[in-house]
Amino acid sequence: MKMLPKEYAKAVGEPFRVEDYKGAKLEMFYLDDRSDYGKFASRGRFSVWTSDGVNYRLFVDKGYYQAVSGLYINEVNDIWLDFTNSIYAEQQKMSKKYMFISFAVLAIVLIASYVIQALFPEQANNVFLASMVVLFIGLFYSSGQQQKRLKAYVNEENQKATALIKDVVGEAGFKEILANQEAYYQAYFKTETDSSTEEVTEVEVNEEEVKTLEEPKDKE
Repeated sequence: MKMLPKEYAKAVGEPFRVEDYKGAKLEMFYLDDRSDYGKFASRGRFSVWTSDGVNYRLFVDKGYYQAVSGLYINEVNDIWLDFTNSIYAEQQKMSKKYMFISFAVLAIVLIASYVIQALFPEQANNVFLASMVVLFIGLFYSSGQQQKRLKAYVNEENQKATALIKDVVGEAGFKEILANQEAYYQAYFKTETDSSTEEVTEVEVNEEEVKTLEEPKDKE
């Protein structure tokens, strides 16, 4: 099952760790080494699981990996990959199902529209508009149902995966991982906020310098 194949191809350098997952190769790379690291970290996403359909790659923030190392032991990796694969498989299955439903709705609406327009040609424009409204509502409802069911499936599978991880690392170990995870988030975003404040201050100082240099020209 492919998972974010474009991200899979963005590995930089050699993996810092290589493991086996059901006969496939699991390579781990530091997310920090990628040029697009910021787009993930800014959203608090410090790990990204990917696959080309054969092997797997995990991109993980170096500090985060060290803070929650218990989350990346082999037994837990297997659980998360099983969970992730099941989600992508279910998403693909649902997409095909609802795509079929969407085409069926489209076909029914178009056929009904054609028949009604043939019987009442003077109402052609009204029938066309009504058909488009019905089609839009049908597709919107179908998409909403797909997202709702997928979300429910993800929540259910996530609970199962979490329970399995607790069994592996123990209740105390699991709480420690959560505590370290929260501490890392807090420390990271506090640092980011402080850095942003410093950058703004520097920009303001530079703007004042520019204004000062421009004043003599105005007087001339």
